[in-house]
Amino acid sequence: MVSLAPPSREQLLRRRQLLRQERRRRFWQGSWRLASSTALLLLLVQSLQQPYWQIRRPEQIQVSGNHWVDPDWIRRQLPLTYPINIWQVQPAALEKALLGSPASPFQSVQVRRRLLPVGVVVQVQERQLIARARRGDQTGWVDREGNWLPPDPYRFLESLPELEVLSWESHPPEQWAPLLEALQLSEVPIRAVDWHAGGGITLHTELGNVYLGPLSDRLSLQIQILNQMRDLGRYCECTPEEILQIDLSSPTVPTLQLTPAAMQRRQKDLEQR
Repeated sequence: MVSLAPPSREQLLRRRQLLRQERRRRFWQGSWRLASSTALLLLLVQSLQQPYWQIRRPEQIQVSGNHWVDPDWIRRQLPLTYPINIWQVQPAALEKALLGSPASPFQSVQVRRRLLPVGVVVQVQERQLIARARRGDQTGWVDREGNWLPPDPYRFLESLPELEVLSWESHPPEQWAPLLEALQLSEVPIRAVDWHAGGGITLHTELGNVYLGPLSDRLSLQIQILNQMRDLGRYCECTPEEILQIDLSSPTVPTLQLTPAAMQRRQKDLEQR
């Protein structure tokens, strides 16, 4: 075994000198990295505070996906104070502002920041409106789930549903929902549906009033029979004004009730034959 000679004093001094130089080099490298990172961070913060990154007017809020709801109404619901830095915008808070109310006209809302050009994009999915209805002294709208919605978001737009729901407050939304869903399958235009508490369902159609009776599992069959009667004039020598009621409470045996004047006319026609 060969023994190693201990390092000389000069070698130890040289090694210590090299270690001190290496520590100084690392210190200055770290200092420059910290200084440059701090400078870049300050530059970034300063640039983000420039007017370019601000939302200064509502027109910088882009609304998409809306068909019935007024886009200006949507912008007014957003809790934003102008001008506001784009990085201060909280998408989750804006989504909550548009969806927080039970009477919200939206099924879903997605909000995101837009950098080029600077702004906010609001993507909405509206509730599908089926009819209009009164709630208290206010006329609003009813969606496919039977929920009543206030008129404010829709008042400036056209092409809204023409169907009217009478006595909407007489039944909860979960009872209106299947009825309104079934009426969408009617090939006979329906102007209004009347369903008073404790009473049966009456449809005001271009054929006249159609009585369905209480809501039941025969509803789809009743609509099918009504569709088959859309050319009623071919089988009945009468006009809609002469029809008091079409009774489909027993859909397999529909009955037709005419006005007294129409009955007298038919009776005279039979006597003349």
